Amino acid sequence: MQVITYSLRDGQARSDQYYRDVAIFTDQVLAEAKGRILSLVEAFQSHLQTTDHEAPRTYAECVFELLTLGTLWQVYAGEALGLAEAPRRVMTGLVRLRQRGGLLKPGADLLRGVLATLFLPSDGRRRAQAPTPTLGHFSRLLNWLEATGDLRQEAKRLHIWQDFLADRPTEEASHHLATAIALAAWFETRSQATLGRYTPHVEQFLATVHPNYRWREDAIFCGRRRVEYHLNMVGTEILNRVFRQDFLNTARKLVLVPPCMRAQSDDKCQARSTSFGARCAGCTPGCRVHQLTKLGDKLGFGILILPEDLRVFSAGAMSLRNDDKVGIIGISCVLTNAPGGWETQELGIPAQGVLLDYCGCRYHWHKEGIPTDINISQLLHVLGINVSGTPIPAPNSTLA
Repeated sequence: MQVITYSLRDGQARSDQYYRDVAIFTDQVLAEAKGRILSLVEAFQSHLQTTDHEAPRTYAECVFELLTLGTLWQVYAGEALGLAEAPRRVMTGLVRLRQRGGLLKPGADLLRGVLATLFLPSDGRRRAQAPTPTLGHFSRLLNWLEATGDLRQEAKRLHIWQDFLADRPTEEASHHLATAIALAAWFETRSQATLGRYTPHVEQFLATVHPNYRWREDAIFCGRRRVEYHLNMVGTEILNRVFRQDFLNTARKLVLVPPCMRAQSDDKCQARSTSFGARCAGCTPGCRVHQLTKLGDKLGFGILILPEDLRVFSAGAMSLRNDDKVGIIGISCVLTNAPGGWETQELGIPAQGVLLDYCGCRYHWHKEGIPTDINISQLLHVLGINVSGTPIPAPNSTLA
């Protein structure tokens, strides 16, 4: 059985309502957080200015990071206590090995799948009881996140909060952790009411499909809880707002699309490889990547199929006309888009994110693979392009 975990269309032909809902809910989240964590955020921002080790954070970025802390604590902190030091070191080393790519990557992934099943058990339907909020337990959680390899960007961000909390008195640090956890508990309840309509099948997937992911390296990634989908939906909205002006100030725009948007399989797609990702060759007129490429030619933005490593676009790595800096829009599924935003920020790349309307790649979610799609109007909005006319028809899909 194949179960698609989320759909931004909610049974409609387009996902316009989702983008209205997530914008309104994000405003509510930022307002609620102000009454709960404003003093904590201000203290953290002051800490960053004093230490000068990290770039300043806006209020909205801090809210997202604290929501991430609280949510991941609720979901994984209990399980993190069971990870012994020896397997943690091995798994973290395999994650670093995998990041290097090359011939060692398949072997590293195979071993990661085995070790994750043995040492990082995560039942997507249940949660281990979260421990008392202490710095010691926070450290154990960060170790667990790093060992998974799937929550690397989240762990990087939370390490900065760990450093901040380590400078506070023990009781104060525990109080701040408890505050973040309480905010996340509020968020889970409210997000279920406002965004739950777009994640209706997560529990069904976890109960009926995910048990077959044992021994796979993507078992933890595909076993994410419903609240994590909602967290990343809001996270993409927040990061888009924060990075918006820097992106609009770039002279050239590139849209990076995932392979799952192609109409053809890997062996039939005729896209031409380049140093920065594959370029569509126009082999299939009905392919969404081909349609976007033609639209980009008309409106002045480029389309590339995602490269394996975003570092090829980092400052100084890409030769551009007149030394203009490129702005990137990353298209991906809900669970990867916000972390991708953090990664591009880390690399100094002005970026925005657009979510796939639903997931369907054969690598993670569907045995045969379903060609995925996006909201074209949202893409043009993010690009800053105001175009009137008839929308491009969606490709054939069982999820229209």
